[in-house]
Amino acid sequence: MKFFFASLLLGASVSVFAQGFNDGIDFYSIGDYENAKTILDRNINSAANKAEAFYYYGMIDFKNGNFDAASENFKKGMAADANYANNYVGMGAVMLKQGDKLGEDMFKQARKLVKKDAKLEVAIAEAYFAADPTAYDKKIQKCIADARKWTKDGIVETYICEGDMSMAREDVGDAMGKYEMAFTKDESNIEATVKYADTYFQVNKQLALQKLHEIIVAHPNSALVQRQLAEKLYENGDFAEAAERYGKYITSTNNHFDKDEARYAQLLYFADKFDECYNVASALKAKITPASNYYVPACRMMMYSLENKGQWEEAAAIGKEMFAQKKGADDINFNYKDLVMYAKALEEAKMPEEAMKYYDEAIQANPDNLDLARNLASQASKAKVFDKAIYYGKKVVASDKCVPGDYATLANIYQDMAIADSIPETKAASFVEAVNYINKAIELKPNDIVLLYYKAHIQAASEKKNNGAALESMEALANVIKALPADQQPPYKGTLGYAYQYIGLYYNGVKNKAKALEAFKSWLEVDPDNVNLQKVVETMSHKEPHFQKLYEDEFKVLTEIGNGFRIRHHETTQTDITDDRQYDYFYQRCHALISTAILYLEESVKSEAE
Repeated sequence: MKFFFASLLLGASVSVFAQGFNDGIDFYSIGDYENAKTILDRNINSAANKAEAFYYYGMIDFKNGNFDAASENFKKGMAADANYANNYVGMGAVMLKQGDKLGEDMFKQARKLVKKDAKLEVAIAEAYFAADPTAYDKKIQKCIADARKWTKDGIVETYICEGDMSMAREDVGDAMGKYEMAFTKDESNIEATVKYADTYFQVNKQLALQKLHEIIVAHPNSALVQRQLAEKLYENGDFAEAAERYGKYITSTNNHFDKDEARYAQLLYFADKFDECYNVASALKAKITPASNYYVPACRMMMYSLENKGQWEEAAAIGKEMFAQKKGADDINFNYKDLVMYAKALEEAKMPEEAMKYYDEAIQANPDNLDLARNLASQASKAKVFDKAIYYGKKVVASDKCVPGDYATLANIYQDMAIADSIPETKAASFVEAVNYINKAIELKPNDIVLLYYKAHIQAASEKKNNGAALESMEALANVIKALPADQQPPYKGTLGYAYQYIGLYYNGVKNKAKALEAFKSWLEVDPDNVNLQKVVETMSHKEPHFQKLYEDEFKVLTEIGNGFRIRHHETTQTDITDDRQYDYFYQRCHALISTAILYLEESVKSEAE
């Protein structure tokens, strides 16, 4: 609780302060003693009455329990101006607080200097309250009653005083009522308005914000009013307006703090103004030392902004500088998002091992976060730390919130581990696990083309010799794609071609040239300009021109027939066959292609025998 108010300026000794010094008094009035002292220190030379300056310095020391320092400041104030009554009240407060009853003599001295003054009585009431609110309750009430009796000017201060005392007793409801009465008496009073808005913010945010908007019109140069409005907008989630208000507050007065600049940078980040956020945070970082409480917050906003702009290496660099400030377990506490953001920056900057370290630390702080476990599994796999990748991958699939893609990720980890393994037995076992997990994904999403492709791909990679498992998966994949409506097939053109390529090569490998040619013909239909297919034709013909030409001619003719009639697939431009002889013709062309393959085989056998 504040024991003396900024408004406690005695009528006979009111000094005209520059706005800067008045800002310090305003902050003091709401109990923000640390910032009040900072502002007073900045503006001490503008204090017209040094006695008044010493009074506020003394009261700040008193509030902080530095009674000797408080006494010294009050004595300096008396020496500067013996007729300034407040320093006598301050000295009396110190004495009573230390159990010296003669403190009341100091109150008598103050009353001699300023007779029947409402504001003085409020100050004395607060001095009694600071010493012992129970023992001095009657004297407190008399002071307040006298203040109300002597002058209407004291009414506002008396209600504020009572509100402060209620807050000290944790009677928030009564405090709200007292502050409201003070505000009603004088809506231009900064202290009354700020305290009224602060307490009412808990029950009626919009009303509180309205009153702060109104008071800022009356006091546009008040640092306190500007800051309170900006802060309350922030607390209400109005980040864009809060950022605007903080910007005005910081640029219009020197009486702001490093904390305010850190908050301003944060608000700019929330408003997606990443360049501005970076500039404000960078300027703050440049003027403070790593020992400052706001060095890490400045680094944080710089890293976040760089990351959102895709400047990963720069983000990783400032993140490294930020985390370098953590020298011990209790030194600096980085939050969960710091760890994740830094890990992401390291990941994108191609430093997977470092990224994994911070992902790991983040998941220790938030063990139930599945997205984080997913990232960590991925990073561990990239770093080839497969045991950790599998651990976190299994942690994800064990959750009732896992999705088919989680099984696919775990399958990928096992596949990567198999590929990296040089021991045949463990290599084979890892491939088996990879297939098992991709099957679990397919169980949840049976006809998913990506999953079917992935299963076929894993099986193809795992087979040194053709044993048919991958073939079955490739054929299943092709069938699912071909079953799609024609207008939905184009995105899967490459996948379908991949399946037909494998099928063709498989049958070519087992000397089933008819099925191999059928698969390659299907591949050609999908992708007639595919260079790889041309290479396959060359391989099958041993690059012998007459065989190659025969294959190519047959592929082209059969493709044209299939594209023109509803024989192998259905498109809107195809024509129904009305003459059975056309079927026969198509059969004969297919037979011709098979005959060509047989001819090729016969000549191949003959040449090998020779």
